[in-house]
Amino acid sequence: MDEKKNSRYYLTYIPIFIVLVVIFKFIYLDNGLSKIFNILVPILTGIFLAMILNPLMKAFRKVFRFKLIAIIMAYATFISFIMLVAFIITPQIARSITALIRDLPRLIAGVESFFQNPPEFLDFLETEEIYGYYQSIIPEIVARTTLLINSLANRTLASAINVVYAIINFIIAIVISVYLLWDKGTFKKLYQKVIYSFFEKETSNQIIKLAAELNQNVIRFIIGKIIDSTIIGLIAYVGIRYMIKAEYPLILALIIGIANMIPYFGPLLGGVPAVIITILVDPGKGLWMTLFILALQQFDGLILGPKILGIQLNLKPVWIISAIIVGGGLYGVAGMFFATPIAALVKTIMNNYMEFKLMHEEFDFIKKESDS
Repeated sequence: MDEKKNSRYYLTYIPIFIVLVVIFKFIYLDNGLSKIFNILVPILTGIFLAMILNPLMKAFRKVFRFKLIAIIMAYATFISFIMLVAFIITPQIARSITALIRDLPRLIAGVESFFQNPPEFLDFLETEEIYGYYQSIIPEIVARTTLLINSLANRTLASAINVVYAIINFIIAIVISVYLLWDKGTFKKLYQKVIYSFFEKETSNQIIKLAAELNQNVIRFIIGKIIDSTIIGLIAYVGIRYMIKAEYPLILALIIGIANMIPYFGPLLGGVPAVIITILVDPGKGLWMTLFILALQQFDGLILGPKILGIQLNLKPVWIISAIIVGGGLYGVAGMFFATPIAALVKTIMNNYMEFKLMHEEFDFIKKESDS
């Protein structure tokens, strides 16, 4: 009887998962519900912070007797790391942006000179037509840029209010995450009571087990993406500065590294500003920058990213790439980001189901094939 019960539970996971995918798809498309999610941003951010800092707090708990001290040390370490990175990188980024704005007229003049006297290896291109198109769009670009600057100046108060809201939301998120870490045992018991009150015991056990697995998958995924993005950012910096020898290598590498948090297509998205800025600075290096970004994207999407995430989540690269494509098609950037940990959870469900079936059914032909 228990075997039939377990079989029924495992069989219900797949249709339930499909139904949830469809429901969240409609939620994602509904503007009204998306506004609700925007309101819940500080709560979701607080949960995210608690998930990230929980392993750090556990590590400090082994050193310090009191939980409060462990929590304070975890947040102090986290905030100190962010401030250290900001202190080192922010001045250099500010200098790069200032230099880029100052050099903008010279960059535009350089592009015009490039099209007027193109290198010999670009003889196959219709450079005169390209230059004509370039001249036609420059006034529009200048006009739009001027309009954007004016609108930003006019919206200074609104921007300041948005910054204040963002700071308030972040403070609320920190407070929520502190409560979650401090009372995580209470929240865990409450969550288990809710699950057990709505479902049978066996089903509740499986739901709690899968929720714990998903939590671990998300943490491993985030750690893996941070490692992956750091490596890609360093490779981008070395390549841009020493191989291509383009200007503003730090800010371009930083953009590529941050964009790399978006799985598979991140380096490509982050590489677009790098290519544009390089073309403005030195059009002759634009082609090399484009080839470098494409190679970096392929290396990360097909080798480095799947390898790191595969180690973290025990997933084969082909499943990671497939999950990212499906998640991106359904939910865009958010779907691409969360597709990998969800795919790991689905793999766990399927493995549990197949192990259960293999334990209680006779599949001699599989054993024979595996032995041969």
